[in-house]
Amino acid sequence: MQQEIITGHPPIHFPYHKYRIEWSDISSDSGWASDKEFDRMKLAMPVSEGWLYEKNKKVIKIFASYDTDDDGIQFGERTVIPTSCVNKMIKLK
Repeated sequence: MQQEIITGHPPIHFPYHKYRIEWSDISSDSGWASDKEFDRMKLAMPVSEGWLYEKNKKVIKIFASYDTDDDGIQFGERTVIPTSCVNKMIKLK
């Protein structure tokens, strides 16, 4: 459902939908470790939520906060995730 933002400024069309994105990320450790500790290393499995700004073959861009001014929408808490790292994408209501 697309929304219209009403603030002290003229109403702004808000064409973004909120998503929960589960994705895989690099894990690293610069310390010394045994082979057993190294074998236990796994990828990080972050979960990010935000409004979908863009999705293409290379990246997914989301933002978690926004503000409006006379120029339109200002985006905050922006994240760019490689599309190849996304495991699941769920549209939120």
